[in-house]
Amino acid sequence: MTTPMRALAASPYPGRAAAWGLVAILFLASILNTIDRSMLNFLVDSVRRDLAISDVQVSLLQGLSFSLFYVSAGLPLGLIADRVSRVRLLMLGSFIWSAATLASGLAPSYFWLFAGRMMVGFGEATLGPCAMPLISDSFPPARRGRPISLHLLGGSIASGLSAVLIGWILRQAPRGSFAFFPGAAHAAAWRIAFVIAGALGIFLVGSLACLPEPARRGVAVNAQTGFRLGPIAAYLRENAALFLLLYLGFAAFSLATWAMVNWSAAMLMRQYALSQAAVAQAFGTNFIIAGAAGALLSGQLMDLKPVNATPGAKLVILGILPLCTLPAACATLSHSSGFATLLVASMILLSPMVSIVMLRVLSEMMPNDMRGFSVSLLSLFGTMIGGVLGPLLVALCTEHVFANDRMVGRSILVVAVPFLLVSSACTFGARHALGQSLAAGTRLARTIAADRPQITQPCQRGPRS
Repeated sequence: MTTPMRALAASPYPGRAAAWGLVAILFLASILNTIDRSMLNFLVDSVRRDLAISDVQVSLLQGLSFSLFYVSAGLPLGLIADRVSRVRLLMLGSFIWSAATLASGLAPSYFWLFAGRMMVGFGEATLGPCAMPLISDSFPPARRGRPISLHLLGGSIASGLSAVLIGWILRQAPRGSFAFFPGAAHAAAWRIAFVIAGALGIFLVGSLACLPEPARRGVAVNAQTGFRLGPIAAYLRENAALFLLLYLGFAAFSLATWAMVNWSAAMLMRQYALSQAAVAQAFGTNFIIAGAAGALLSGQLMDLKPVNATPGAKLVILGILPLCTLPAACATLSHSSGFATLLVASMILLSPMVSIVMLRVLSEMMPNDMRGFSVSLLSLFGTMIGGVLGPLLVALCTEHVFANDRMVGRSILVVAVPFLLVSSACTFGARHALGQSLAAGTRLARTIAADRPQITQPCQRGPRS
């Protein structure tokens, strides 16, 4: 016997200005979140040389240190986000990850930097479970594609912005441009980069303090208000085949893309003898263009009527995208550094598309009081499997299989290609499981149906403030 669901009070959606103002702030949060997380990828050799560490130790900074708290805190924070003010929770998280990034720039040792990356992961674990439910409660289902894509557009272009920022700092630091900061005159450029990135978080915290909390809407898996894990576990158990394949497919794709993102800059520097500044500049330009195009294109795609008309259509798209990413995994085979950079940029084009489609799928399949938890669960699979194993497997392959750090590109190919194929296979399997669930009229089918009648309705505007 299944636990009955509880309908949440229907109320008008926030006004257009309030809804898009929220998206603008989440866009900024996504940019700063990704810069603080990814900037180490463009400073690998500087950090490795300054702290006298190996590629494997760098991979642990990229993956394990960040993921430890990001994953362990993520699920509890997801449950909390489903029951408290998501705006206030995100404000606290943004303060923590910004302060931790700043402190990482002051790290006197490897273990200090490892601890700083852990706290960055803890703070950033609040963004996903807060942002997606906030957007879902601010826009009707048929109009969520664009706001979700614009939110994730921040993260998509942030890798490029991070590269541009790093390139600028690497050029300016030797000229003494930061000497007016206390202690910066003789500081390494990578330390200055971390301090500047962390200080930018002040603007985000201030913006979130002015943001109102939208009302929750839809259905809730808990029949009564309160905090009960039983109904959540029961809902996941009823649809175990679907959700397991869906999450595993996303994890496999994340493993492949984390392997590429974290080591492609090192591949270009080592294989093509490019400088850190040159690679940062090339990545910055290409990543901003590709990331923006991928996020905006997928937002438009998700709001098309044919895609919304059939629940399984999004899973078809989700299964095809990993196959389109295969050329990027083979960038090392290029004879030209420019073409190799463009191939890696194609992965930056496709990666946000996978994330946006996946989040859109979860927003439809999950009851309102499970949306934050479902995003945290996605982060667990994507980060603990993808974020930890992706960079680590590449480093292990480089050091122990090829035994040559210039072969890091071959390691990326060996790691990424099989997992992209696994991702596609899992997603098409999830589509089959979804069809069976819809045919059986399960609670999943009723959850999807609870939102779908609103798809053809125009966007409701709240009262003017």
